[in-house]
Amino acid sequence: MNIRDGNIFEAMRMVLPEHRELMAQIQRERAKRKRPVLTEERLEEMQYALSEAVREGRAVRVTVFTPERDVVLVGHVTVRGRELRVRTAGGEQLVRLNDVIQIEEI
Repeated sequence: MNIRDGNIFEAMRMVLPEHRELMAQIQRERAKRKRPVLTEERLEEMQYALSEAVREGRAVRVTVFTPERDVVLVGHVTVRGRELRVRTAGGEQLVRLNDVIQIEEI
């Protein structure tokens, strides 16, 4: 269908490279996940599970928020300031407490 046939969008096929990159950037921004808002009760449950695990030396399952996907780490934890150190089978991972969305005892 040509423009003369009533299709006004036919002429818009060509997009400048800088506009194409801007459009792709806007789509990436829209696709980013939003950080979940945790309730006070949920935070208290996580704090209790964390303190029990540290005190008794038990392993926990820590779910960490990232913009792309959630990352689940399983291992023993220690707390250092505003960070968790999770000792997993693959080594030690450092996680900011602000990024933790769930802590479960195993």
